[in-house]
Amino acid sequence: MKRNRIGHTILMSAAAFTAIGGFLFDWNKTHLFNPRWTPHAKFHDAMTIMLAAMLGSSSLYLLQNKSNDNQNQLLWGAVLPGFFWTAMASSFAFPGAKGLEAEFPDKIKKVGGVPLNEGFVSAFMLFTLAFGYMLARKTK
Repeated sequence: MKRNRIGHTILMSAAAFTAIGGFLFDWNKTHLFNPRWTPHAKFHDAMTIMLAAMLGSSSLYLLQNKSNDNQNQLLWGAVLPGFFWTAMASSFAFPGAKGLEAEFPDKIKKVGGVPLNEGFVSAFMLFTLAFGYMLARKTK
């Protein structure tokens, strides 16, 4: 039986975005090269970038299964990047933690009054992973 290719492609894309997203969005003057950030803040940002890279890469490895019949690998291929996006979304609950718009309001666009910040991106990625997994686990 073959796994649904659309769902599998969605999962692979989400895993790849997780693996490279930190380098794309944090390797700049608003984050890692921000002169106002302390060395320890930069350490935590670097740790976050690497964690996302490792979780996304591990997911890509698991999703490369050519036999298309290992549901456990498919599940973990969806869950590993989900750990990262859940951590990002839940970070807003910590005291004093805010998104990019707190320091750089001009960098965050709004659509219908909803800021397209880390919270939105996290929710979107979690939805994408769940949707991709739901489609991918269905077999043809």
